[in-house]
Amino acid sequence: TGSGKSTLLQLVPRLYDVTAGSLRIDGIDVRDYSLAELRSIVAVAFEDTTLFSSSVRDNVLLGAEPASGAEAEKVLSEALEVAQAQFVYSLPDGVDTLIGEEGLSLSGGQRQRVALARAIAARPTVLIMDDPLSALDVRTEELVEHRLREVLADTTTLVVAHRPSTVSLADRVALMQDGRI
Repeated sequence: TGSGKSTLLQLVPRLYDVTAGSLRIDGIDVRDYSLAELRSIVAVAFEDTTLFSSSVRDNVLLGAEPASGAEAEKVLSEALEVAQAQFVYSLPDGVDTLIGEEGLSLSGGQRQRVALARAIAARPTVLIMDDPLSALDVRTEELVEHRLREVLADTTTLVVAHRPSTVSLADRVALMQDGRI
């Protein structure tokens, strides 16, 4: 806690800018991408989620660019399934249910799963996950992680996690302490 893990991850989508050295994606410094271009290839799922006062559908498909209505439904369905967020179908208006400001009508785990579905639906080149499964029960987390391994096989994923089970998603692990790896 407090070692700088989250701050380090926030450099990738330029929520903070690098002040020394460089951070590169495919050999290109993140500062050389326009913000729009960078954020079209990088998706984030944070522990403290940001959801918008809109429908579940709009929240999940925000940032995704499906070509047609049928493709949008396929992307939405797959993302919700991977994030184990099928509970949305039982909401009063299903995926068209308005979830209210910051998604406060949902539990913490439900908000995290909708936000993770949004990150997955964007089909990013780089996925940033900052402890996005912390509010999930162990069984749901296991189901999400199993599907994430399949869906993200070709996606560079940077994960900050405290649970050993989430850390097990990684091919490589770095331990940060006092801002140093």
